[in-house]
Amino acid sequence: MSFWNSAGKPVLVLVLVCLIAGIVLSSANMVTAPVIAANEEEEKAQTYFAALPEADHFTPVECAIENVTAVLQADNGAGWVITAQSRGYGGQVPAAVAFSPDGTILRVIMMANSETPGLGQKVTEEAFSQQFSGRAATAFTIDSIDAVSGATISSRAAVNAIDLAIEAFHEVSGGAQ
Repeated sequence: MSFWNSAGKPVLVLVLVCLIAGIVLSSANMVTAPVIAANEEEEKAQTYFAALPEADHFTPVECAIENVTAVLQADNGAGWVITAQSRGYGGQVPAAVAFSPDGTILRVIMMANSETPGLGQKVTEEAFSQQFSGRAATAFTIDSIDAVSGATISSRAAVNAIDLAIEAFHEVSGGAQ
């Protein structure tokens, strides 16, 4: 048996299959990437308007605080929405925090995360996030809130994300309270 039949043909066939598969996958990615990006942006916009439904439109504001992912000011003066994230047990725990112009926390929306299902995921429930509404934009500690029982790391990450948003609010609003 010649080298070509024993090794050459199988290697050539494998290379061609991989090349064709790579071309097909990259083509599919080129077609779907813009759709995926648009869907992600739409999901973010829905979160912003859910956090501050009184807003008509948002203008992004620059912020240099690490792990603050977006700072948005409502064009009609309804307030601010700031998203931040902090490392939890299973990954980043992001939060969208809506502030009134005077510095009151209007709403907190804990966004999708990779925390432990059934335990750490409880930080995304309304029972956890509603405890921040109506409070002044001052830093929280894990002891100043009702943490999720058995999910201290996730609760601490959520509080840290909210505290980052509060810090960003004070930076961009000039310390409004």
